[in-house]
Amino acid sequence: GALDSATILMISNYGRMKVDNLKTDFLKFEPIEYAEKLISFVNQGQPRQSQDIAISNQGWINLGKASQKFFMKSPAFHFMAGSFERGEPVKKVRRAPDSQRLDKENLSDKATVPKQMKSFDESDKSEATTAEVEKLLDLLQKLYRENERNPICYFEFVLHPESFSQTVENMFYTSFLVRDGLANIKLDDEKLPLIEPIQNPEQEKVRKNLPHKQAVVSLSPQEWKELVEVYKITDPLIPTRVCSTLDSSATKKMRMK
Repeated sequence: GALDSATILMISNYGRMKVDNLKTDFLKFEPIEYAEKLISFVNQGQPRQSQDIAISNQGWINLGKASQKFFMKSPAFHFMAGSFERGEPVKKVRRAPDSQRLDKENLSDKATVPKQMKSFDESDKSEATTAEVEKLLDLLQKLYRENERNPICYFEFVLHPESFSQTVENMFYTSFLVRDGLANIKLDDEKLPLIEPIQNPEQEKVRKNLPHKQAVVSLSPQEWKELVEVYKITDPLIPTRVCSTLDSSATKKMRMK
């Protein structure tokens, strides 16, 4: 073991000697030499007076100019419209509270009482028994009697040949009649809708206990034109209601297209 250790020590010393004697062209960094040259550059070649060196402001400037090209620099920001001078903020003068105004506010706060909302029943007739719905019901009953108590074609009843908006309103008011149990809509053999008024209130009470069926009817202007042509409607069964100028002009433009 001792012989092996001596052999390894001799080999390592021999290797270190070879490395020290090896001559290469590589540059070797010498910290002391670098520090001496840096001090000389900062002091612009002036000799040192002592070991402690105080670098002047100009020396730092020279060092910065020499080393700035080795660092990435972000572009400077320039204002297009120049700098903005805000100036001193203007202080707002607060007015003292008016005693009369505060008294009125206190009185109004004391007099304010929360209102209680009234509960509306689903069968409330405030919406269904409007003037237009009542007129529509009277007209439906009259047409039903004139048709020998036979159901009337739904589209012939609601379609207006000259106004798309009037047709939509007719369908809207008719839905109230069906909702309140004043009219009934059913399909014929060709699956076309028919409408008739309900004459027996007792029978309607029994029908109300049954599950209700609802449907959404959509009607585009193009479909309205086609229905008017198919059913050959020239005069509306429901009289024309008074409409605004905007409604009339919009209907004329739609028919011209």
